[in-house]
Amino acid sequence: MDTVYLEDKWDERTAAGLNEAEKLRYRSNLLGSDLRITNFGGGNTSSKIRQADPVTGEETEVLWVKGSGGDLGTITSKGFARLYMDKFLALRKKYRGREHEDEMVGYYPLCNAGLAGTPASIDTPLHGLIPYKHVDHMHPDWAIALAAAANGRFLLEEINAKYGLHLFWVDWQRPGYELALILEKGIRDNPSAEGAVLASHGLISWADEPAECYRNTIRIIDIMGRFIVPRVEKKGNKLFGGAQFEPRKDRKALAGRILPFMRGRVGAEKKLLGQFVDLPEVLRFVCSRNCKKLAFQGTSCPDHFVRTRIRPLYVDWNPEGGDLEALKTKFEERLRSYYADYASYYEQHRVTDSPAMRGANPTVVLIPGVGMLSFGKNLKEARRTGEFYVNAIHVMEGATAVGDKRRDKKIEASLVVDNYAALPQSEAFRIEYWALEEAKLRRQPPEQEMARQICLVVGGGSGIGRVFSHKLVKEGAHVAVADRDYEAAHQTIELIEKDFGAELALPLEIDITSRESIRKALRKVILAFGGLDVLVNTAAVFTPPDSGDSFKDQTWDLALKVNVSANYVLVEEFSELIAEQRSVGTVLLTSSANAVVPKLGSEPYDVSKSALN
Repeated sequence: MDTVYLEDKWDERTAAGLNEAEKLRYRSNLLGSDLRITNFGGGNTSSKIRQADPVTGEETEVLWVKGSGGDLGTITSKGFARLYMDKFLALRKKYRGREHEDEMVGYYPLCNAGLAGTPASIDTPLHGLIPYKHVDHMHPDWAIALAAAANGRFLLEEINAKYGLHLFWVDWQRPGYELALILEKGIRDNPSAEGAVLASHGLISWADEPAECYRNTIRIIDIMGRFIVPRVEKKGNKLFGGAQFEPRKDRKALAGRILPFMRGRVGAEKKLLGQFVDLPEVLRFVCSRNCKKLAFQGTSCPDHFVRTRIRPLYVDWNPEGGDLEALKTKFEERLRSYYADYASYYEQHRVTDSPAMRGANPTVVLIPGVGMLSFGKNLKEARRTGEFYVNAIHVMEGATAVGDKRRDKKIEASLVVDNYAALPQSEAFRIEYWALEEAKLRRQPPEQEMARQICLVVGGGSGIGRVFSHKLVKEGAHVAVADRDYEAAHQTIELIEKDFGAELALPLEIDITSRESIRKALRKVILAFGGLDVLVNTAAVFTPPDSGDSFKDQTWDLALKVNVSANYVLVEEFSELIAEQRSVGTVLLTSSANAVVPKLGSEPYDVSKSALN
């Protein structure tokens, strides 16, 4: 008996107490809570709901559909765009054909039901023109593996026959009004269909009841998992042409040493944060014989390469005996060719109204024997970019595992590697530099003053260090809060997360009288954020007299070691890291008025602060 992968989480008792809009939110949250069903921010859901017109009071049908930029796992009712169905369907008269389909998005706000809220997304017509009450459009890796397989069209026929599904295949078409018309016709031609596989894109399914739609969606995805996963497991280490290299045992330490170097170069124009990933599937991919060829083909699903770019940067480096300097040299060689290739790709495919090139830096770097580095403007984006490329690896796993001698003749042979079929570069460009995607980027709020900055605050567990840490995060920075008292540092993190959310700060234990403790802390900052830009030290020791007005030698030694020497060592280690990044660092060492106005009974402290100045 086949393994069942997806659990039915629909609770009838919970749903019974919800209105139709709340059921849509509930369904969306269930689907978005499992990354096997759809990636973060990917996919969309909708319901056509009968409700009273706020002006006339008459009942009318309103399309509730996930708005632009939302995430299904966390969406609330406010995250759905709402459009009058009669007005939306009337837009058909405005459609002037595929060459003009982007202009349709400008009409969607004219169909808004009530006050303007969340903007309608590009995928809105996929929901509006499908003649069912509830629609789910997901991006599960298993479905995209089928959609990106050179023989996917034929495999879908097998799946339909074996599992009793009624799905039809839709050739690649960029999301938008034209794709919606194709789906509408497909449903007319296949009246018993419960869904469709969109080539190089994903899955769309539907039903007339919300619970039925949810269960239909997870049933289809689960069946695709039952078809794909055993074939992936059977191939095992023979995937991607088999292993060419073994993962290095020192890969984490090596990643910690190379991350600042790479961060400084891919973020030369605008700073980026970086993440290291060495999941088993990532290591199997980067160590395989076919990794270079597959990586060059690029990702398939539009949701993937909008974040991962047309392709990652593959470092053609031999990890067997290769050292750090050899890796740096290979990376810089590949980075130069990556920039040249990307500029050529842009120039070859841009048209008159294409948005300006958004830099040519890679956001994903693949290193044989080591793993993957992913970059973004903040930690969440860097992590999600990495997650998207892991999705892409899963897609390539599935597509290559189900390969046979058949190939859809509509797919150019040059786009296929080991049964994985990539999008033509011209189509990839139409997604990556889509004017509508550019408009979405422009709607994002402006970055704060300290955005993209990584800060280390020593002594951040209390007092002015805690205030600094909170202030820096408030102004957009990512902060490592280091303190001799780890629990105090953790309490600072809790305050930051309460006010600003997660993935912005890291607690560290540090002893600044120990160079090795400082280095250990810096390694943790690098692996957490990718590098470092700002050093703040508020840690100091105030030593009262040991007896009367006198101080022992040990007291003087402690004051000078903590308040003077430790600052030198901190800055020395920090400066080496800045040099690796080829960036500009900022140092703030806190002194005291006692440095210029000494007082009886605090001589070691006063002298140490004067020395610091």
